[in-house]
Amino acid sequence: METSIRAAKSISLLALTAVTCTSCATCATLATLVSSCGPALAVTAQIKENREALTDTETLSKTRLPVISDKKPAPYIRELEDSQKAKSIGKSAVQAVELPALRINQADIPAIGDTASNTSSGIESDADNENKGVKLSQPPLKALITVQDNLNPIALDARFWERISLQDALDATLGQNLDIDTNFASLRAQKYQYLSTISQFLPDLSGGYTLAGINGSIPASLFGGSGSAAATKFPGSIQLLTTGFTYKAYQGGRVMFSSLEQRHRYRASRSALKGSVNDVLLSTAQRYYNLLYNEALLDIRVRAVEISEEQVRINSSQKKAGTATNLNVLQSQAQLASDQQSLVDQQSTRRQSAIQLASVMNSSFSQDLTCAEKTLHKRRLIDRTIPIESLLQIAIDKRPELKQYEELRLAAKRAIVVASAPLQPTVTLAGSVYGIGTGSKSLDPIYVLNFGVNWKLGSLGATDLANIKSARWQSRQAAIQAKRSFLDVFQQVRIAYDQSLAADKRIEHASAQIVAAEEELRIAIMRMKAGIGLNIDVLNAQRDRTQASINKAKAIVDFNVAQSQLLHDVGLISSTGLTRGVKI
Repeated sequence: METSIRAAKSISLLALTAVTCTSCATCATLATLVSSCGPALAVTAQIKENREALTDTETLSKTRLPVISDKKPAPYIRELEDSQKAKSIGKSAVQAVELPALRINQADIPAIGDTASNTSSGIESDADNENKGVKLSQPPLKALITVQDNLNPIALDARFWERISLQDALDATLGQNLDIDTNFASLRAQKYQYLSTISQFLPDLSGGYTLAGINGSIPASLFGGSGSAAATKFPGSIQLLTTGFTYKAYQGGRVMFSSLEQRHRYRASRSALKGSVNDVLLSTAQRYYNLLYNEALLDIRVRAVEISEEQVRINSSQKKAGTATNLNVLQSQAQLASDQQSLVDQQSTRRQSAIQLASVMNSSFSQDLTCAEKTLHKRRLIDRTIPIESLLQIAIDKRPELKQYEELRLAAKRAIVVASAPLQPTVTLAGSVYGIGTGSKSLDPIYVLNFGVNWKLGSLGATDLANIKSARWQSRQAAIQAKRSFLDVFQQVRIAYDQSLAADKRIEHASAQIVAAEEELRIAIMRMKAGIGLNIDVLNAQRDRTQASINKAKAIVDFNVAQSQLLHDVGLISSTGLTRGVKI
């Protein structure tokens, strides 16, 4: 946690230094002082709130999801169980899927740790596959294309830059992301709304003091006296001191079930906060890998331009020597112009991806971000041997969205009783003490204790009956939403699982494509130098090599993103899990 706070501090300071200018010596000095004394500055209020939010998400949830084995399972669980059973949709019979592994003799399958046998058969082991990635190097400024004289071709509109790792990005995001702060504020508001509801169990206290000045008299005949009797004269002043209590002993279950409803909504808000943290972590990982991918593409585009420039030079020299035609030179120049256009677009795309990462981190947009990784490699987060059924079960236990909608379903059920409360009588117990006196004399106490039962049917109860019907349908709607949340989780886990498998296989074929493309380019250049090849063959080979490099970088990034998505979809995503993986 301290690491995330320190990272968040540095991001906040960078946002402060972003407002300074580089042409003013005073501002430059201020930026230097701020960056140097950063750890000594006070933590901002937002960072404190995010830290409290993360601490709150670590509290174990008390929500219990219903299961089909319950004595009386929720109706939507029965519907969910029935919908997930394999049954015929059309006229054809449902058949089991044939697994390719069932056709292989088990004796021919090598041991799991037998790396040598895998390599000898032409298939790289998973560990070798992960170590062989795409090397990254920051291209020199002279290799890039300047879009404006006073702008850096890499940072473009930015005035500062920093090299960060995935762990740095995750820590900074957890420290000051706005979505986490917003959901934490919603959780706190829901908490005090819950406390406000349960406080209605307490009695009402009342008190008051009245001093009235009265002048005049009352005829004795009003009190049964004779007409000749003297009139009763009021005292000059009357004092009235009152105090008492009112306790609403029974209100048809409104207070009790309103409290239960708000408790379920409070728990739902806590699960929503946990889900927000998970979504933010996934978004950060996705945007970081997108930045990493665009930096790899930038390096590839720079190399493509260098090769095209060399090809133009070779063709120009051969034209002077009479061994090449003007067509060859024009073809090379057209290829160079195309690669330069792609490089300019890639410079802008890389900067845009850095801005998107800064947005989720809530850091300064005037600060450019670059990845600290020197190699784009596979990052497996979940063991490939874990079956999909186990992942689905883990998702049921860990996904906060399931608990959130289950709590909302229970809250909607409590709301039905709250809606029916006006149709029932109310029981009230009240007590009061009155002190009455005249002038400056002492007050004489009068004690009152009453017990009341009231029963009122507004609009003959028609309005309340309609509200009950509405609450029942809202409860049904909440149950459907809870059921849909299960289906969404099942769908997300299976899609992420399949995407991870496909991306893993694409890396293997992309590696083979690079080897073939490099050999193709080498042979094409040799054939053209020997006079038996065409210039167009070299250009095609060059494009094939560039595309092969792009395909491998894309496959690796897609695999890493799919693994992050799978980690999120099973509910195990965390800062540590995204960098080191999880053990299941």
